[in-house]
Amino acid sequence: MTDGRDDKWKHLICGVLYPIQFEQNPVDGIDRVLEVVVRARALNASPEQYLAAVQAALQSDEPLARLIPQPHSESVIRTYLVELQKRLVAGSD
Repeated sequence: MTDGRDDKWKHLICGVLYPIQFEQNPVDGIDRVLEVVVRARALNASPEQYLAAVQAALQSDEPLARLIPQPHSESVIRTYLVELQKRLVAGSD
């Protein structure tokens, strides 16, 4: 059974996965995601909420690569989210 918090982080993770789904290397799309999703407060979420969502995703055993239809492996998606997390933390200093 999931609660609203699970749904919220998954929703925000889908938001940061969608723009990089066709990138050969998703890490290369982080600047664009930060600009058009995070800083633009897409999905009515703050950068802090995106950071919390990324942290929740990385701590979960949820198959993150299956959240949206896209070609990347679980390890590629998790590597992307780790790098995104680093950038989000650096941006909050």
